[in-house]
Amino acid sequence: MKAEFLNPFVYAVLRVLSSEAGLKKSVPGKPYLIRADATLHAVNVVIGVVGTVQGLVVYGMELFMAKGIIKAMAGVEIPITDPMAESAISELANLVTGVASGTLEGNGYPCRILPPVMVKGTAVRISTVSIPMVAVPISTELGEMKIYLGLNEQKAMVSSARR
Repeated sequence: MKAEFLNPFVYAVLRVLSSEAGLKKSVPGKPYLIRADATLHAVNVVIGVVGTVQGLVVYGMELFMAKGIIKAMAGVEIPITDPMAESAISELANLVTGVASGTLEGNGYPCRILPPVMVKGTAVRISTVSIPMVAVPISTELGEMKIYLGLNEQKAMVSSARR
């Protein structure tokens, strides 16, 4: 995966965590490669990316961090099982992916994002997650979030059909 695909997501998550969840001490860690076929965190949001850049983005975090983000975004404590809590976490991931995809498009990689899907619990199997991914830990005052990126550039398809 190209670094120019990774960086927009790291910058977007730092910006959105600050603006939407009030987290001011977010620090990215060193990226590393991972291959997993199941979720690794208590709370995971999966978003598909299609276009010139295609693949999956997974945002994973533990329950404590998810609850802190929900409280910051909603202004009150909401149980993680409440649909409003799911909506808040999914919207955070949607905002990050939207900002990053806008940057990708500005850099000549037009793409769009699919609606987020929240997956609660570890070891939940997602068949397409077994693709190689780059993981980036983001340390915050609430804990650690990880971004998992499995993105590839799609070459333009040229039709060679002739009459």
